[in-house]
Amino acid sequence: MSSNYRVLCLSHDPAIIARDHDYNRPEQAEAAIRDGIEGHEHCDLAIGRYSYPLVELGCPATRDQPTKLRCVHANTEWTETGWLLLLAAAYQSDDPVVRQVAADGRHRCLPWERLQRLRGEMDITVKEQQGA
Repeated sequence: MSSNYRVLCLSHDPAIIARDHDYNRPEQAEAAIRDGIEGHEHCDLAIGRYSYPLVELGCPATRDQPTKLRCVHANTEWTETGWLLLLAAAYQSDDPVVRQVAADGRHRCLPWERLQRLRGEMDITVKEQQGA
């Protein structure tokens, strides 16, 4: 099955498609981010791989990311949507130990503040935080 790639802007809440253009290869989306996307010059950008629905999320190479994130990597780091859904569930778990493990984990590309912005793309229900 073929996939399409779209650049997502995670600076918006919820995330939006940064450029109304589908790419046939991930390298094309990476190049678009590297070259700069009008209106998103300082935004948190990611690449979505779609076989409708979203099946994978790519965090671009650090040198190409217009905004500074806690993650550092030389190439696009890809995460399957199934793992993203598990991580979202862990971040929102009723069990404080599970929430702490998710918060302490090696998810520098995917802190809850960033991941929850993909709720529309991944059909995540964001639970209301207790005491919020």
